[in-house]
Amino acid sequence: MRPFAFTIRLALTSLMPISLVLLSACQPDAQEAPPEAPLPWVLTAPVEVSSNAAWSLTGTVHARHEIPLSFRIGGKILERQVDAGERVTAGQVLFRLDPRDVMQQRIAAEATVASARAETENADRERARLADMLKKKLASQQDYDRAATAARAAKEQLTSAQAALKQALNAIEYASLTAPVAGVVLEVSGQRGQVVTAGQSLAVLAEDGRREVEVDVPEDRRDDLPLTAQASPLGSDQTIAAILREIAGAADPVTRTWRARYQLAETSDTLSLGTTISLRFTSALDDVRRVPVGAILERGQGALVWRLTDDGRVQPEPVVLLGLDGEAARIQTSLPPGTPVVALGVNRLQPGQAVRVRQP
Repeated sequence: MRPFAFTIRLALTSLMPISLVLLSACQPDAQEAPPEAPLPWVLTAPVEVSSNAAWSLTGTVHARHEIPLSFRIGGKILERQVDAGERVTAGQVLFRLDPRDVMQQRIAAEATVASARAETENADRERARLADMLKKKLASQQDYDRAATAARAAKEQLTSAQAALKQALNAIEYASLTAPVAGVVLEVSGQRGQVVTAGQSLAVLAEDGRREVEVDVPEDRRDDLPLTAQASPLGSDQTIAAILREIAGAADPVTRTWRARYQLAETSDTLSLGTTISLRFTSALDDVRRVPVGAILERGQGALVWRLTDDGRVQPEPVVLLGLDGEAARIQTSLPPGTPVVALGVNRLQPGQAVRVRQP
């Protein structure tokens, strides 16, 4: 039995190295590197020259001054002597109020002046009489001082009455509403028989002179609005030079646009008020480009785009976002036209990262 046991022990001993080799071959190598992540796919688009370097706005012709007209006193309109669209001259009567009330005020003011003048004269005579008596010691100083005070008070009352008379005379003039300057009446709201208050607008007068074009500027055009433009009336080949005169300090709360006015050249005097005008602008920026909206990345430090290099990597390029036009963005950049930029997947890229380009 001993030779047989020795044989089994020898066989097991010879098999142990083989088992260890097999077990070690089945275990994973702890030093083996994990597989590399696949390169991200991106969609690119070329940088284009912005066609919006030349753009236009549509507006209407206005007068430099459009003056609301109103009476300085209240009353009932007795006459209306003007209609909308009429040309008027400076000083021409447009409306008249019923003058009966102001005439009565004048009569009352004249009577008050006459009464105050009589009181003044009487007080002056009394003061003079007491002054003579004071010299003869027939009156006291107190009596004279009282008479002198009454004379001064009467004189002040006369001054007040004369001022009231002047106001009454002015009111008679104010009962006629005249044109302050020559121009065209744009609209008329006052009617004969209407009772109006002081300051209530009854008509609007467009003063003669150079004309202006009023346009509504979009929010994305506000900062780079050109100072000059070329104006063309609707349906006409005529071109008129225009210069920016003013722009509103705040946007319209409803349309979110800024009202701007461009002054036209002297040849614009013949243009009818309200004529539709097209203002054509040319941007002063020669580095305005156009890229898809998806190419713009904003991380709180300014806008940027990812430029694709020749070796298939991406690099960030800072840009100035000028505005959006549908699915495209207008930017200011030094990148030449044709430069490929990432148009989709910009939020998961890192500088110098290699990418794979997917064909559109």
